[in-house]
Formats: sequence, C-alpha cells, structure tokens
Amino acid sequence: MKKISRRDFLKAAGLSAAALGLTACGGSASSTTAASTAASTAAPAASAAAATGSFNLDNIKTRTLIAWERMGSAHIMGRTQAAFCDKMEELSQGKISTNRFLDGELEAGGTIKDQFESGIFQCARYTLELSNYYGFEEGTVFGLPFLFEDRDHFWRYAESDLGKQVLEDLSAADQGLIALGYIEEGARHFFTTKSHPMTSYKDLAGLKIRVQTSDIYVGLVEAMGASATPMAWTEIYTALSTGVVDGAENPYSGYQSYMLNEVAPYIYEDGHIFAGGVLAFSKQVWNEMNEDEHELLREAAAYACEQNRTMNETDEADIKAELTAKGVTITTPTEQEKAEMFELCSGLYDTFGADWKDMVDQIKAI
Repeated sequence: MKKISRRDFLKAAGLSAAALGLTACGGSASSTTAASTAASTAAPAASAAAATGSFNLDNIKTRTLIAWERMGSAHIMGRTQAAFCDKMEELSQGKISTNRFLDGELEAGGTIKDQFESGIFQCARYTLELSNYYGFEEGTVFGLPFLFEDRDHFWRYAESDLGKQVLEDLSAADQGLIALGYIEEGARHFFTTKSHPMTSYKDLAGLKIRVQTSDIYVGLVEAMGASATPMAWTEIYTALSTGVVDGAENPYSGYQSYMLNEVAPYIYEDGHIFAGGVLAFSKQVWNEMNEDEHELLREAAAYACEQNRTMNETDEADIKAELTAKGVTITTPTEQEKAEMFELCSGLYDTFGADWKDMVDQIKAI
C-alpha cells in the first residue's frame, strides 16, 4: 500500500499540524491553573481489566480522532486499535468519530513523542521493549531478554501495583502520551531462511539477523554469535529473500502478517523478549479534554485492552497450526537451552538494567 507522508496528508486535508490538533480536540483549550494541568495529565491508574466509571454524554464534544498502526489492520495491534476506535464511537453515540490508518499508510517518522506532538494522530501503541530508544529510562527493563517467563507472567505484571505505577510514570514522562492500559503481541522468536535451517540457538552463529533499532537488541543478537542488522520492518521480506539478512525475530503475529513463511520457514520458539505494549493517547489532546471525556477514553481503552488479551490467547495457536500446515518447521528449545541462552546474554542486565535492578527483581517475583 502506498504510504502518505505527513506533509502530503496535512496538505490534502487542508490543515496545518496545529489546526489538526485543534480539530481533534474540538477547539483551543482555555487557560488552566498549574494544579488542574497536573491533574489532567495524571495517568489513569486502571489496568487492562478495569472498566469502571461513568461519564456525562452531554459533556462529550464532537471531534474526529486519528488512529495509526504500522503492522496492518489484520494484525493483532491493528485489531486492537480498531476495537478502541469502535468502542469510543459507540460510547459517545457518534460524537467521537475516528479516521483509521492501520496499514502503515502514514509515514510517521521520529519517536513516538514526535509523532504524537506533531498532531498527525492521537491514538497509537507504545512499544515497551523500545523504551530505551524512546528515552523512557525506567522502561529499559522491558527490553531485557527473558524478563517475562510467558504471557501469563506479563499479564500478572500488568495487573499488579507495579504495572499500574509504570503506566502512571510513563504518562508523567516527557513522551507526549497518556498510557491508557497494557496490550501485547506475544513473545518474540528467531526465524531463518531456507538456506540457514535453525533448530538450535547455536545455529545463529555467523548469521546476519535483522533487529529493531535498539542497543539491547543488537547486544542480544551479538551475544548469540550473530551479526545484528538494524532495518525497517517493512523491508524484511525483500531482505530475507535476497540474502541481505539470514534471519530476523518477531512475534508470530508479525511473522504471519508479512507472509514470512515463504522466505524464512524455520522458527526457533525461544521467546527471548515478550512484546508488551501500551495503548497510548496524545497527551496534547488529553490535556484539552474534560474529565467526562477522560472517563470515556478509559472505558474504551479497558475494553480494547481486554479484547487484545482475549484475541492473543486464541490467535497464536491458530497461527502456529496454519504455519505448520504450510511447511514451517517450529523448534521449541528445552529449558536447558533457554538457560544457556540467558547465560550468554545475561551481561545485558548489567549494561542496561543495573539502575533498575529492584524493578527487575520485582517483575521476576510476580
């Protein structure tokens, strides 16, 4: 699908970035005291499972919000954004409408902060394991390998007091967003091309592996004896098919949505990093909303987060069955092999997690 640049999008819409922000929030905000500003930016302390509260529909302003996701409308994150948009429209009885760009149509360059502050969209997801790259130092721990044992462990964290505190801290940080609740796309696994069958982590040695732009990801791959190649995800199919890289890593949802079984039919199901995220909303627009609108967003987000959790629990098994039927070889490492992998990359905890050791210990103990 052809991508639309931010400039072209705004030009076609006849709006400047500033005007778009005003359209999205129903007009310019009036002056507020320091106390009320602080209150408006405070994060909702609700977890993904919380869906309580009420609002006065008369106080909901008519507005259009823009939602964005790069992985596709059929991907779990695209469907999560759709659930959020659907529920906002339903709860507001049509006062809130949404324009959805869930197939990466908009070129949203820069960090998540840049994207929200530009006014190009108001609803998106925040990738927790990239917190170090984004500048949210506390979130660096979420990129550490083997922090979470599995999906259940992640959701126990999400529902804990620590999980709620991190949402508040992220909302208060200089990231341009309000963290409305936790979402996820599953554990990340390595996969390799037909020329490089992989049935052990040892098979990574000497290979070129695509990674996200993250020092932790680079360190993880290099610890396995491979060469890390940071690259945009949209380039992955061509890179694998032409030999630019020999493999990559991603959750099952991303692997399936880009039909990577055609070029990389070997999956090593090691779950080295759990791809947790946050359903995020523009802080700029949030600050210009009233408390009834905040409550509506909280309720819509709680619904979308629960939908995300439910869909993931069934999606992954279905995807694996489909991939196996298409000839993909899926190898599950033994606990001993995973322990060996952790030993190889454990130095990343000293390099990137030393300042957050107590937090790491708390998460592992949940």
